[in-house]
Amino acid sequence: MINITARGFELKQGAKDGTEKELKRIEKMLPDRASFDVTISKNKDGYKCDITVLNVGSFIRGEAEADRIEPCVDMAVDDLKRKIRKLKTYLVDKKRKSGIDELAEAFAPLEQEISMEDFDQFDLSSAEIKRKKTISPQMMTDDEAIVQMEMLGHSFFVYLGVDGETKIIYQRKSGYGLLICE
Repeated sequence: MINITARGFELKQGAKDGTEKELKRIEKMLPDRASFDVTISKNKDGYKCDITVLNVGSFIRGEAEADRIEPCVDMAVDDLKRKIRKLKTYLVDKKRKSGIDELAEAFAPLEQEISMEDFDQFDLSSAEIKRKKTISPQMMTDDEAIVQMEMLGHSFFVYLGVDGETKIIYQRKSGYGLLICE
């Protein structure tokens, strides 16, 4: 299923058909139940295309910006294809290795604690929450969470560990970090 949404402008039928044609190229790489949500937004510099694929409980996202719609969609599809190939390579390697050590054990716990005094230097009276999201964390291993985070292009990811704990994996300058909620 392909759902195309335009924000800030009216998307013509030719552009919709072209976008669907591009997505049909990568639809073969995914299971039959995969669905696409495409959002094309007009901004001051041109267009932004955001393609999210829901693939059997996991998400993969490709995004790009360009001055015209067609190259924007092409680049987002290319980004999506690259991430799908990366995911498939990971799954094949995981199957071949038949088990991967938990990444959480490789990283030392956070040593720096933040006290409330550290927050006194910031003026939070003007802080405004711009967006809220509701999520349903899925149970997965740390490695699977890293793959999901990379497939979405995020710098952090919230999930349930196999032990039932709520965890947050995040990118660091060199490697990843893991927060475990008590």
